[in-house]
Amino acid sequence: MRGEDFQHEVLFEESTTTVRGQTIFVGRIFAYRRFLVAMIFPIVVLVALGIRASWMQIAQGAEYQVKAEANRLREQSVLPRRGIIRDRQGRILADNVPRFQVTMTPFDLPRNLEERDATLGKASRILGLLITDLQSMASTSTARDETYAVAEQVPYEQAMDLVIALPDLPGFDLQVAARRRYPFSTEIESLSHVLGYVGKLSQEELETKRAIGYVRADEIGKTGLERSYEDALRGAKGSRISEVDAHGRIRALVGERAPTDGADVRLSLDVELQRMAETALRDELKLAKVNRGAVVAMDPRDGSVLALVSLPAYNDNNFSGGVSSTVYKALIENPDQPLFPRAWAGTYPSGSTVKIVVATAALAEKIVTPATTIFSSGGIRIGQWFFPDWKAGGHGQVTVRSAIAWSVNTFFYMVGGGYESMVGLGVDRLTDWYRRFGLGSKTGIDLPGEGSGFVPSQKWKEETKGERWFVGDTYNLSIGQGDLLVTPLQVAAYTSAIANGGHKIVPHLDFPETAPTSTNTGEPLASADVISTVQQGMRENVTYGSGRALVNMPMPVSGKTGTAQWHSEKNYHAWFTSYAPSDKPEVVVTVLLEEGGEGSSVSVPVARKVLETWWNLRTARGGTF
Repeated sequence: MRGEDFQHEVLFEESTTTVRGQTIFVGRIFAYRRFLVAMIFPIVVLVALGIRASWMQIAQGAEYQVKAEANRLREQSVLPRRGIIRDRQGRILADNVPRFQVTMTPFDLPRNLEERDATLGKASRILGLLITDLQSMASTSTARDETYAVAEQVPYEQAMDLVIALPDLPGFDLQVAARRRYPFSTEIESLSHVLGYVGKLSQEELETKRAIGYVRADEIGKTGLERSYEDALRGAKGSRISEVDAHGRIRALVGERAPTDGADVRLSLDVELQRMAETALRDELKLAKVNRGAVVAMDPRDGSVLALVSLPAYNDNNFSGGVSSTVYKALIENPDQPLFPRAWAGTYPSGSTVKIVVATAALAEKIVTPATTIFSSGGIRIGQWFFPDWKAGGHGQVTVRSAIAWSVNTFFYMVGGGYESMVGLGVDRLTDWYRRFGLGSKTGIDLPGEGSGFVPSQKWKEETKGERWFVGDTYNLSIGQGDLLVTPLQVAAYTSAIANGGHKIVPHLDFPETAPTSTNTGEPLASADVISTVQQGMRENVTYGSGRALVNMPMPVSGKTGTAQWHSEKNYHAWFTSYAPSDKPEVVVTVLLEEGGEGSSVSVPVARKVLETWWNLRTARGGTF
């Protein structure tokens, strides 16, 4: 065999030699191909490792450096101060009380299960918690930014014990947080509906808010202004960055970024007027032996809300830091629904308060003039149906002004639905005017949960009830009965439109930057002559009509009573809506007592006390409120 053939073909051959009679192994001859493979394979592996190392060092170096830093550094949130809420005079309605809060971040707990359980056990003993509860939280999520509040309102002594132990409790942190406090809500419970309260995020809220920086341990405005102004009140978190060892124990503070406190909010609401409105309503509810009602006081010039009362109410301090199950159960099982803000969320038949809108429509559409008279004999009959006046025998000849003053049903039946030779507005024009004044839609107040009310129509009745629209439906609609539903806030809003010369306003609780002036932007809802005639009717309601109990007030008052039937076996809802001074309106007061009876009997006394308080406060402040 040739030498080159030997190099390529021989797999291996053992080489031996004999020395002094002994055979000695000298070596082994490998085939060339096998030798070549044996040399190339480790070279390829080394080259691949080199390329991978270079890629990690050069292309992914920054990423791995960040990961390494993340393992070495821990960022903890520094909570901002939540903004303060004040009334129009600067009195604090919502502030913060410092408290200790303990949080746990499962990602930062020891990886070793024994070490983890030892850490959780030590923390549970200090905090007086069940270790199983901490274990459950720890196993829920391992996301780096998932943080749980495991103990709130921790006593000082317990907090100090935890401070000492924190170096050996990786994953735990002690924060100086804040508990929301509402200084006036204990004595003026109706403020709770307006202010609302804060609480822990629900799972749904967490999912929608996580992208903008919320974590599970955060609190968020749940109801009222706390919810409406959450973005402003919340502020922005700061951070504290610490260096930790391999076991997650903090060794040094690396850096800190201060938080940005939440913005303070000043309200148009006056706490003294709110107090009197609540007291007056409570007293009258007690006399009427009912439990539910509402009061709205508003500046008709710009929509600034001065008082907003819903009863029964609750104390939002009970929700601060978490409400007890016993308290919450009692609230939600109460048939009078004390958590419900009926002043802007409750819907009711308007009763005769809406006649000021009907009168405006009838005058604007030239159904009647200020001089037109209609004879009221106690009601009108259509076939077998009789539509009565509230006064047996009627009121005789009445104009639009006296019809408002005495709340004459017959007048509004006829201008609304027509009768004999008189052509009325009809359902379409009537409902159109209701919507022009804002009925059937939200006013836009800066509070959550506002009710829209409801304006019925022919199409709605046919589709919903399977019945056609009758003239009797138009009659009922013309006096605020039937299926028409309004909120107390909507009644105050359309009263404001009459008071200010015909301009719609948007109610609001944020304090206006400039002093309120008469609304004169945009087209009025009706001409000045039309609005003036309706205003005269509301003034006559007080001078000689159903609201004459207010005739001797220290300033001229205009108003409209309302008594709304809503149930065949229950008492009427009692309404009264008013404004003052009549010649230059600065305040609107609307009162509702659910099932209270006659508006003139029970709602007018409440309005009187509110108006007197407003006037006295205005006088004491030099003629401005």
